[in-house]
Amino acid sequence: MTIDQLGRLLAALPPGQRFSLPYDAYEELFPPGEPDENARTICLSFAKSVACSIENDPQDQKVWFVKDAKRP
Repeated sequence: MTIDQLGRLLAALPPGQRFSLPYDAYEELFPPGEPDENARTICLSFAKSVACSIENDPQDQKVWFVKDAKRP
C-alpha cells in the first residue's frame, strides 16, 4: 500500500470507523516505524489531514486510524 492509497482509503471511511495498519506496513509508510517519535509525528499529521486520529496498539503491533465522528 502506498501513502496515497492509504489516504484515499481513510478519507472514504465513515465517521467513527477504524482501520488498522500493521507495524510492518506502518514502518514502510512512516520510517523508521515504531517507536520513533518523528514517525509518530508525521503519521499524526497525515491522519489529521484525512480527519482521523490514531491509536497505537503495541500488544497487537498495529496502528489504528479512527475517523473523526461528525459533530452536530
